[in-house]
Amino acid sequence: MAENANPVTSVSKDFCDERHKALAEYVGNDKTRLEKHDCEIKDVQEAIVRLTALLEKHTETDEDHEMRIRSIEAMPAKRWDSAITQIITLLIAAGFGAAIANLV
Repeated sequence: MAENANPVTSVSKDFCDERHKALAEYVGNDKTRLEKHDCEIKDVQEAIVRLTALLEKHTETDEDHEMRIRSIEAMPAKRWDSAITQIITLLIAAGFGAAIANLV
């Protein structure tokens, strides 16, 4: 068993340099793509921040509009309550007036 199980074969320097160049180009392309994706991710994050600010502003405006609409909707009910109170007051005053007129 003097033979080697894995004989070592020599590779030419040109072949090795060519392989290193191809690998460097491949890795360089990946770095370029990663940098491009990093920029895209930053743009998306900035857009999310802007959208969040707009959503918060919209929510505040929506809450303000909701309060104003509720107060406008409540006005007729307040007027109706006021009218009923005045009618009841007038009926009571008329009843007392009639009672006083009958006593005299």
